[in-house]
Amino acid sequence: MLCTLTMRQRILYFGLLILMGVCGASAQVVSLGVKGGIRFTDASGGQDESRPYIVGPSIEFRLPAHFAIEIDALYQRLGNTAQYHFFSGITSPGNNGPFPYPVAAIYRVRANSWEFPVLGKYYLRPRTAAWQPFIGTGWALRTSGVHTSGSVTTVDSAGAKSTSSYHSHYQSGVDVGAVFAAGVKYRVGRVAFAPEARYTRWGGSDSTFNRKNEAAVLLGITF
Repeated sequence: MLCTLTMRQRILYFGLLILMGVCGASAQVVSLGVKGGIRFTDASGGQDESRPYIVGPSIEFRLPAHFAIEIDALYQRLGNTAQYHFFSGITSPGNNGPFPYPVAAIYRVRANSWEFPVLGKYYLRPRTAAWQPFIGTGWALRTSGVHTSGSVTTVDSAGAKSTSSYHSHYQSGVDVGAVFAAGVKYRVGRVAFAPEARYTRWGGSDSTFNRKNEAAVLLGITF
């Protein structure tokens, strides 16, 4: 399996193994839960049809001296639609005479986006305190399964219209971003709630969706 990975993927893979080993040897508390919230920044241009929510599982490893490591897998549903209309009374002569001229086009994009943040966190109060403010920073990986579809309507020199459609699917490359977070954790019985504000600055450009900067408010629930 490792032979098929790129050098960056191998570094990330071994780094995660080392991190898990350090956490396992430190006698810390492991918390499992879910995290969800609302994104504030626009995810796409055109007619934005993205879902504003973010949701996914979360795991936290509590370390000594108020430190912790959090790993998430966050899902977003993205989409947009762009429509174009042209002047329908024109036909353009080609080498072999007039050819069909486009009068309307529709372009739709839908994507299932997954982000995998790994954050180092510092709690400002002991874990025994009822309220525990925290700050965090780290890195995140992002990839999306993108489906595109659309149609183009043309008219010929006789005024007859015809419509053709198309669709495609592809997996985007892996993007890396820097994550910054701040919030507070409080416990009610055996359940802990952790509202936070989170900002991610992505390093690569996304030609399909405008996601260079992402800001969101999240709520984590752990057990």
